[in-house]
Amino acid sequence: MNRAVIITIGIIIIVLVLGVWIYLMLFGTPKNGGEVFANLGFEVSPQATTITPPINTQPLDTLIDTGSKDALRQLTTRPVAGFAFASTSAGQTVRYVERGTGHMYEIHLESGVETILSRTTIPQVSGAVFSPDASTVALTSYQGYQSSVFVGTLGDDENIVGIALQPDARNLSFSSDTEVLYTVASGGTTKGYLHNIQTLAQSELFTMNYTNLDVGWGSGLDEIYLATKPSQEFEGFIYTTDNNVLTPATPSAYGLSALFTNDYILTTFIKDAVYTSAAIDDAGVSHSLPLIALKEKCVFDTQNTNYIWCAAPTEQTDPSFVEDWYKGTVTSQDNLWLINILAQTAQLYANPNSLVGRTIDVTSIDTNAVGDTLTFTNKIDHTLWLYDLSVE
Repeated sequence: MNRAVIITIGIIIIVLVLGVWIYLMLFGTPKNGGEVFANLGFEVSPQATTITPPINTQPLDTLIDTGSKDALRQLTTRPVAGFAFASTSAGQTVRYVERGTGHMYEIHLESGVETILSRTTIPQVSGAVFSPDASTVALTSYQGYQSSVFVGTLGDDENIVGIALQPDARNLSFSSDTEVLYTVASGGTTKGYLHNIQTLAQSELFTMNYTNLDVGWGSGLDEIYLATKPSQEFEGFIYTTDNNVLTPATPSAYGLSALFTNDYILTTFIKDAVYTSAAIDDAGVSHSLPLIALKEKCVFDTQNTNYIWCAAPTEQTDPSFVEDWYKGTVTSQDNLWLINILAQTAQLYANPNSLVGRTIDVTSIDTNAVGDTLTFTNKIDHTLWLYDLSVE
């Protein structure tokens, strides 16, 4: 064989081996035969996903058994992003937004009839916050690690019409049915805004040189509360802010979190290596509570703010329970309690395992204006539940 031919063949083999080696370095080993050299390094643009909701001409299933005398009832089978009570000409209802689609539904609490209010589809919706009369809603969806928020008002044509807020808007609340509150963190600073969705006027309410904040505002609060996010390894602080002047609202503590009203600040924190809860009144007096009262699992009674409705296990001695619950690594087997702040006692009202044979990990608990109904979501499957306090 000609020497030149042999050299040429050798060069070709070396080039092929080198090419395979470079491919494996860049793209890794193929996971199956169909992937062998399928990726040649060209960028494939993801296709936009359009969700077209089906037109439902049939009435929706009734999920409330109106003939039932049970106090604890499941309202939805759909996963819920957020909900609120609403008063209509037909009576009291619960409005909710479905996770993933952003569709809005309404359940009439007396008849049990469910209707769809909005077919506006917003993919990947995971959170919904309603205005005081539940006519306006802020819908949060995520793409990667950044959130996008759409705020809109319910129209007459089964659509929500509104505006998009600044990218990564957080700590959403409403000061009125047309004014939304939110924060944006950038460059080590958090700014709080008030945005009118009708006039589009925007004003800055505060600036703080810290990014990992929980904010208590709106919902009838007289103050704006800035709280560091809870962590058992981090000493937390809570301040009020007025013209960017910070004033401590509670003592600092590790694992500190809080639920705010004008009369009390409900705090949970680490003391003597375990989590505990206390309600601090407007005079600064701290009232210890007999169980762990997390802000996501508690709501103040609408008729008497000396009482708090809370969900918590019967007994919890694991010092890492709260931290693990926030991480999502443990499930809380909750019961419903009524806490008397001044008496420092807790009365057991309901044990879901006994009533319905299921574990309910309560979150986002709320109560109606007259204080006879509690609603909350089950963190396990995001379904919506109701507890009727008027049932004996």
